[in-house]
Amino acid sequence: MPFKQPPRLQPGDKVAIISPSAGMPFIFPWVYEQGLKRIKEIFQLEPVEFSTARQSPDFLSKNPQARAEDINAAFADPSIKAIITTIGGNDQIRILPYLNSEILSKNPKSVLGYSDCTNLHAFLWKLGILSYYGGAVMTQFAMGGGMHDYTVDYIRRALFAPAIGQIQAASEWSDVDLDWADPQHLHQKRPAHKSEGWNWYNNQQQLITGRLWGGCLEVLDLHLSVKRYLPSLEQFDDIVLFIETSEEMPSEGFVYRFIAALGELGILQKLKAILMAYPKAQFCGKKPLGGSEEFILNQQTAVKSALKDYQVNPLVVFNMNFGHTDPQMIIPNGGLVSIDGIRQIISFN
Repeated sequence: MPFKQPPRLQPGDKVAIISPSAGMPFIFPWVYEQGLKRIKEIFQLEPVEFSTARQSPDFLSKNPQARAEDINAAFADPSIKAIITTIGGNDQIRILPYLNSEILSKNPKSVLGYSDCTNLHAFLWKLGILSYYGGAVMTQFAMGGGMHDYTVDYIRRALFAPAIGQIQAASEWSDVDLDWADPQHLHQKRPAHKSEGWNWYNNQQQLITGRLWGGCLEVLDLHLSVKRYLPSLEQFDDIVLFIETSEEMPSEGFVYRFIAALGELGILQKLKAILMAYPKAQFCGKKPLGGSEEFILNQQTAVKSALKDYQVNPLVVFNMNFGHTDPQMIIPNGGLVSIDGIRQIISFN
């Protein structure tokens, strides 16, 4: 089906700031305000705070309809040119029944967000509206010690350029958290690992084109159970899946079962390729049993084992820079991707 690319932004445009998931700006306003400042200064955009932006976690939990109404209102407002979410969470699926499909379809706009915002991206995908996986106010925009140049580049491409174009691996990556309760961390840069570059698995040196669909694996796992907002089985014939895991640090067994569920539903056999991010392998200093390096290897092994058990061999590109690690590329959910397995080049068109 045809997808609508939202209009490109210009300096000075207004962007809606909403909290469709957790209410972290209420708890850590100094982090949130640093993010707003960067939106103004680095991107020359005018943030407009909608009613949910600073609401408490308790209010947002009790009022999924209010969160949805902010999204409906932001899409309906002609002065708003894009929507940036503040943070993820764990219950955004509850707002989807309150979204107005007619309003969203008639007024396509760029939406930035990830993690729990996988829900909103899935909803927009079903409407044929391209959206952008990545870039939240409290994390990428408010990054301690300054935004990553890599992240800034991809946000600019997503919002302002005709297409994101050819993508590259970042030279470093980090999954370290700094305690938001300490305002001094606003100025502290996080330690990073040297990037090993992308890891190409099952590369048959083919030219692959497809349409991107995906997000946070834990949220997508819920959608495999609900089966209400998934693409049709026929649409999966054209899909390149992108997946990443969160600070929940799901076990290799969880990841295996997710891939196995795709196999049982007949989805895995249709995928043209899988793009998989570096997993977050620690959270606030807590590391998985066996340590971070073993966790990362086990996650990749779980994917490979499931592919082997279901006797499919799509190209998988591991160690990509999106999701819950930084710096972050932006994925055009619903956009077209070209993968050149011969030259090992990927472009978002």
